[in-house]
Parts: sequence; C-alpha cells; structure tokens
Amino acid sequence: MDLGEGMWRASVTNLETRITRVVIKPWPYFQKPVFIQEMTSWPGSCFTKANVTDQDSLWEKNDMVKKRMIGYRNLLAALCVGLVSGTAGAAMVGPLVSPQWLQGHLHDRQVVILDLRSPKDYEAGHIPGAISAPYVRWRMMVRKVNRMLPPVRVIQAYLRSVGVNNQSEVVVYNTIKTPMGLGLGGETRAFWTLKVLGHNQDAILDGGFEGWQKMHGPLSHAASHATGNLVAHFQPAIDADLQQVRADLHKHVALIDNRPMHQIVGLTKAPFVTRYGHIPGAVPYPVTWMIGADGNFLPKVQLEALARVAGLPANHNAPMVTYCNTGHWASIGWFVVTQELGYRHVRLYDGSMAQWAYHRADPVAVGFVK
Repeated sequence: MDLGEGMWRASVTNLETRITRVVIKPWPYFQKPVFIQEMTSWPGSCFTKANVTDQDSLWEKNDMVKKRMIGYRNLLAALCVGLVSGTAGAAMVGPLVSPQWLQGHLHDRQVVILDLRSPKDYEAGHIPGAISAPYVRWRMMVRKVNRMLPPVRVIQAYLRSVGVNNQSEVVVYNTIKTPMGLGLGGETRAFWTLKVLGHNQDAILDGGFEGWQKMHGPLSHAASHATGNLVAHFQPAIDADLQQVRADLHKHVALIDNRPMHQIVGLTKAPFVTRYGHIPGAVPYPVTWMIGADGNFLPKVQLEALARVAGLPANHNAPMVTYCNTGHWASIGWFVVTQELGYRHVRLYDGSMAQWAYHRADPVAVGFVK
C-alpha cells in the first residue's frame, strides 16, 4: 500500500486492544515529525505519542538518520495499517455478530465472509466481499449415508478454496426465513464444521441475509474469490460417531433429539430414514423450541426456559450428544446448548437417524419418551 512520502512513528503498547478507528498524521521526510494522534474507541490505545526528548538534535545530525527513519517508515506503517485493517484480528464479539458489526469490518483483511446460499441467490446480490460457499458443498455421501461431514482432507480442501486460513475470522450467513429452521441450520452446521476442524474464530451473522437487508446494508454483484491455507486439526470432543453413540446408550450421556416432535415419537419420518422413532432414552428438544417465526434464534431467556421444560441436565458439565436426521437440526441444538446455554461437553452425532436407523441391529423406540 502506497502511504506517500511521509514518515510514521508508532509505539505498540497493547495488542489486545480492539482498534475501531485511528488517525495517523504523516510528516514529510524533510521536516521534523508531527507525532501520531490517537483515536480509538477502547482505552489503552495501541498507538501512543512518541517521546520527543532529544529529537531535535537527533534529527539535525545528518542525512543518514533521515534515510534510516524513512526505511523504518515502511515497517511501522505496515504494522499500523495491519492492526487497523485486521491482520492483528478484528476481535469478534461472540458466536453471533450483528449486521452493524459486519458492516464496520467489511474491509478487514482477516475477515472471511461466506455466503451459504445457492449460486443463483449469490449472483442476484450478496454482501460485499462475500465468497460463495453453497451449503450443499459442506456435506456429502459417506458410507451410504448422505449429508455427512466429508473426510477431513476433502472439507479442508474446500474451505481453502473459499479463502479460509487458520487465522481467518469467518462469518457465515444464509437465508434464514425458511420452514423449520432449514436456513439457520445451514449456518449452525457450517459453524460446527469449522469448529470440528479446529478453527477458532467463527461467527454467524445474526438475522442472516434478511438481517443485512433489514439494515439496508450494501449489496454487490461482483463475485469475490480467495485461496486459503487452512490446516485442519480435527476435534473429536465435539463429534460423535456411530460406535460412540452405541456406547453412550449404556452410559450417563444425554442423547438430545432435535427433530420435530412428530418425528421423535414416530408418527412421521424423513424419507431417507429407514425406520420410525428415536434412539431409546433420547431427550426431546425439538428445533421448533429454539427458533422463532422469523427463522432466527429465540431470545436467550426463552431458550433457557424451554431447555428446562425439555429436561436438559441441570449440570452444565454433563455429557450430551445432539442428533436429528442428518446432523442439520442437531447443529442448531449443538449451537444453542454450547454457545447460548453454556453446556461444555456436547458432541454432535453427524450420522444421526439416517445412519442409526440404517443399521437394523441398533434399537429404535416409538412413542412418547419416558
């Protein structure tokens, strides 16, 4: 970035500070410095006025000092610009970020915005800088079970193709005003996928694409592309496979069924699930108890109340597994209980009923859960 024929001086004192705005005044190389003026929204600025003691005599000594300081300019300027633009992190405020937050960080270099909608919807208008990452690409057929998490090397390659690095701060969004939380489930499943791959800085756009539109956020029709270098580190602590769930039947592990109640009790089933009913001993916590009419999460106070009604463990350290038909609604359940309600030991059963019911030796219960 060309910063002009100016000199820059900065003292980094606190890399934990979140910088929202900074004004830096350059000085021509032939004049004495005009020192940096700081403007941040948080105390403890990472930019401070320099100590000017003996600067006059130093500056006047010889041209070599000027040349060296001009050389230092590029290094210091890169540091300053990097901190402001996001190379030191945009300091995400939580697993849900507001449209206002995202608008203020559209140009942060570390922020990667992933549009989970269809390519057609993306082309019709998307958040500026967002990269098309259709939700259908995040799951695949694995061992005759559809909509599973792809092998790590496969999903890692895909996330690299949409610009994700280990240091990226990823924001995902989808159309959420859809029946039965289908759109929100795309967001939460993508969020869980990033987490299970060991990626740490991730967020969902609160309100989804509709929230951005409601704020009258700008739209773009120009496609964005990027290549990342994500190195996945699989996290088994938040993933449950078939063998583990079989073992969990005989342990004190709460199996949380996030499907609609009519599927839980066995009145109906998804067409790709071979048997009716639920895993024996499951705790019903249907998706409809977590989302509102707008397709977004219910307020936290309601989530907490309905979790108590559902019978979730009072102990937030209790081991739990969320499941549904394919791990889609279960990702909403996983997000709610871990990110909103504070449960600490929760795994998502990716195969869910599509896999469980396929294996005839595994038991299925029909009727109301006792």
